[in-house]
Amino acid sequence: MNQSKKRILFFTPYATRTGSEMMLLYILKKIDRSRFDVGIVSFANGELLAEFPQDIPVHIAPRKFNTIEKISFHLGINPTLRALRKLAKSFQADFWYVNTTMIPETIVVAKEFGIKVITHFHEMPLTYAYLSAADFKSIVDYSELLIGCSQTTCDSLKDAGGKNVGLLYSFIDPSLVKKDDNRSAELRKKLGIPADVFVWILSGMTSERKGFDMLPDIAAEVNDPRVHLVWVGATIDDGLVYYTEQRCANNTSATKIHLTGKQKEDYYAYLNMGNGFLLTSRQDPFPLVMIEAALLGKPIVAFPSGGVSEFVRDGMGVVTEDLSVRQMVAAMRSLMNGEIKTDSARSIEVASRFNVENGYNEWIELIDKTR
Repeated sequence: MNQSKKRILFFTPYATRTGSEMMLLYILKKIDRSRFDVGIVSFANGELLAEFPQDIPVHIAPRKFNTIEKISFHLGINPTLRALRKLAKSFQADFWYVNTTMIPETIVVAKEFGIKVITHFHEMPLTYAYLSAADFKSIVDYSELLIGCSQTTCDSLKDAGGKNVGLLYSFIDPSLVKKDDNRSAELRKKLGIPADVFVWILSGMTSERKGFDMLPDIAAEVNDPRVHLVWVGATIDDGLVYYTEQRCANNTSATKIHLTGKQKEDYYAYLNMGNGFLLTSRQDPFPLVMIEAALLGKPIVAFPSGGVSEFVRDGMGVVTEDLSVRQMVAAMRSLMNGEIKTDSARSIEVASRFNVENGYNEWIELIDKTR
């Protein structure tokens, strides 16, 4: 038995296709079995679990309780904590790798058993509001290593009192980013978008953090029939989203808005359909879709929401000075009329650096520093 072999238990909340969970998938597909024994704990039975390597054991820690678990909970026995305590005993891990801040129960149990924790932050300060002050403090203080997915995320962690903070830029698998111009043209036609108009693609869940609610305001400010806005992404069921959808449906601007919903098979064909990519996030640590759009050669216009300011270089697009719809539309116009020069080859070259190979090697360097 290799004495230096490490046992790592990875924790993920939903096992869905969020950026943070795709990153975990890429790491686990590459992980060296001669150096690591690994297991996965998911708090939901998500679609991504089927894509993890089959030899990695998967454990489900319940967060949505069945009837018996609900009774247990009301009797003072938390089924989530019970499942984690059982795993702490059965899977003798050198450390727990918690791939989000959103499952603070892991820290509670790790503390009880004296298990070391690495927490990978894919979140910025607006998201900290979903945690209690005590839970957030525990994550920052107890974690052996805090990994931030952009420099701006790392800076936030240091501001919060984090001592050992490491940077690991988010990355993608470039082989998955397929460019199919014919399919993109078909989708354009299906949406009734003429071939000669400028299409801005936006992508993400329809959340306030992603700036979905600003879509009608952007359309009103552009007010140009030669410009179309296409939002690709899963719909959240809340009042703000409903309100925004109603505003989009009753849009009187000359600029048309298209809401395509969640796309899986045609996701990259939709991204490729755009002449440019628009990032309206209020805060976004280092969005994978930004890398994907650049890899497809699309110029980017974005608010200064986080990691995009570290990613976009000269010739790749514009990051506005402030979170201002007027500034964003001015940048869009400057790009469309050629005042701002962009080079798709430059975008592709920069995006190509954020690949699985480089990302995994940087991840290993961080792990090797954790004893």
